[in-house]
Amino acid sequence: MVARRHANKLGRRSARRGLALSLGLMLSGTHADELTIGVSFSIPPYVIQENNTGLELELLNMALAASGHRVNITYLPLARTFHELREGKLDGIINVHEGMVDKVFYSDVAIVFQNCAISLAKNQLKIESIRDLKDKRIVAFQRASVLLGPEFSQVVTANDEYSEVARQQLQVYMLMKDRVDAVVMDRHIFNYYRKQALLQNALNAAELQQSLVYHEIFPPTEYRFAFQSERIRDDFNRGLKQLKSDGSWQQLHEKYQDDMTLVSNPTKPYDAAPLSLLPKPMEHEETPTSDTQESQPGAAIPPSEPEPE
Repeated sequence: MVARRHANKLGRRSARRGLALSLGLMLSGTHADELTIGVSFSIPPYVIQENNTGLELELLNMALAASGHRVNITYLPLARTFHELREGKLDGIINVHEGMVDKVFYSDVAIVFQNCAISLAKNQLKIESIRDLKDKRIVAFQRASVLLGPEFSQVVTANDEYSEVARQQLQVYMLMKDRVDAVVMDRHIFNYYRKQALLQNALNAAELQQSLVYHEIFPPTEYRFAFQSERIRDDFNRGLKQLKSDGSWQQLHEKYQDDMTLVSNPTKPYDAAPLSLLPKPMEHEETPTSDTQESQPGAAIPPSEPEPE
């Protein structure tokens, strides 16, 4: 009987919360929508297509849920996301710069990527600029020579020891086995795949415990989301601010930080960089100055809008 009363009480509380939310949305003039958002790539930990999650997808869902919206993710080739957004077949897309698509509404900055040259500390490499990569064994993500600006392209084109791979986890294996001098990729993608190498026993303990240097020779890149509707864009921005103010942003930050931290014992984690959802000072081992052009995440976004497929 007590359990039944308790269950009924919880049920009434849940109903009241649901009614309060519905009334709040009605009084505020907010209209809840079922939204279709185009995503053109799967790069953990930002987007994990296998289980339709990831830092960016959770951020997107949480920010829009604050206004009662529900999100359906559609995975498409990059060019088609632009085309279908223009055609009104998508309500929004992620990871764009202002001006990449005409006649849409751009959100506040939603995510920050940080491409780096990453090396093993034991090798004591001097990498303070892109030019310092010219005589080193470098493996980058696919199309990096196009995406990371003309100076990088010029340097690596003249380097016979430069190569690119489509599977970014291979970059992690090659560096930790000391088969290359440095890898070029987003630092959080690197840390995610290094954690996966631990979980999958792809690298041994000695390899995993090696200290790293993150040479920040590329500037951080800020990305926004684009929406067909100004109202939805405003709802997203409002939800984004709410996530930061109510502690949800920090909880999401900590959740994905755990996915990128190697732990040898509970009191001594292996080195891992802090995660940045929104612009903020980033801690790092080394921060060379750079006057290079804006960098891009992983192999995800080109510097200009592609032709539709």
